[in-house]
Amino acid sequence: MPETSTNRAIRPALDAHVVGHRKTGNETYIVNLADALARRADTRPTAYVDAGTAWPHPDGPETRELRSKAPFLRIPFELPTRARRDHCDLLHVQYVAPPWPRLPLVTAIHDLSFEDVPGLFSRQTELRLKLTVRMSARRSQAVVTISEFTRDRLVHHYGLNPEKIVVTPLGVDRRWRPLAPDDAAARLREFDPPESFVLAVGNLHPRKNIPRLIHAVAAARNAGAGDLHLLLAGQRWWRSDYIDRAIETADAASWVRLLGYVADDALPALYSVATVVAYPSLYEGFGLPVVEALACGAVVVASNTTAIPEVAGAAAVLIDPTDDVAMAEAVAMAATDPGLRASLKKEGPLHAAGFTWDRCAGLTVEAYRIALSGR
Repeated sequence: MPETSTNRAIRPALDAHVVGHRKTGNETYIVNLADALARRADTRPTAYVDAGTAWPHPDGPETRELRSKAPFLRIPFELPTRARRDHCDLLHVQYVAPPWPRLPLVTAIHDLSFEDVPGLFSRQTELRLKLTVRMSARRSQAVVTISEFTRDRLVHHYGLNPEKIVVTPLGVDRRWRPLAPDDAAARLREFDPPESFVLAVGNLHPRKNIPRLIHAVAAARNAGAGDLHLLLAGQRWWRSDYIDRAIETADAASWVRLLGYVADDALPALYSVATVVAYPSLYEGFGLPVVEALACGAVVVASNTTAIPEVAGAAAVLIDPTDDVAMAEAVAMAATDPGLRASLKKEGPLHAAGFTWDRCAGLTVEAYRIALSGR
């Protein structure tokens, strides 16, 4: 096991193969964490990316290209071998770790939806995750996760020692801020958004609860909330045809738009001009779009379950995501109540200011020290 001293920087090897592949949450996490670690004096991160991948920011970590893109070669063999050869002190991966890491291991596990909610993934994917993530967690000297909720689920499902789990909440940077109308309009020319709309951000996974949201917006329109549209910013996912069926059932084709993947330069503008940002997810280990939206001064309606209340605090309207009536009423109120809207627009950026990538990096370093101490 490599030794580190208190007078030299820790050298973590970061599995960053998701960079450049629009993996949304996982990519956002590793890019921003690596950048924040690179700004610190006590860490010298090395990010291992796929061949031909450029790091998205100029002042990021040192990078190394991995030759193999096949997971059964990259994760078990090439990644730990290269990290040890490059004199790294530990290996930091997301969810799935090498069976023989050859270095102290820190695994990031953002949520355990595949353990808690049957049917969110194909049977094959669910079984694979249950096997590999459990093994990775137990093999790790430290585990990092992004909410107290997921920390509790890790202890429950895997029997981990709570002392080896470090909660490292995600962050938002200065890009996420309320934009002036002219600036927002310039960024959104290609989208030509309607005057009044509800925005939902995230991959169109079954747990995002989009069919209920479609029907909730339909009910809000019928209840006098005006000509509300619904914009869905996210890539299609497994079983996403259920969204098409919901649009057809609600006769919503004229006011629902699927935008697909939306880049980070346009998202702050969408958040800034949206009438309401809705995040009615059934299960989240964190819910980063909630913090992003709050930072942009959006009026947010979100679920009151899993990790979302930790993230939203009192800066959003929280509802039971399985209660159709409550969701419709919350969307209508958030779209039309001037006093509520003014209060939430003021509170959101103040609340979101507590979530920073520098804080995430600092807490992650605590996990590194646990892993290197051998506890």
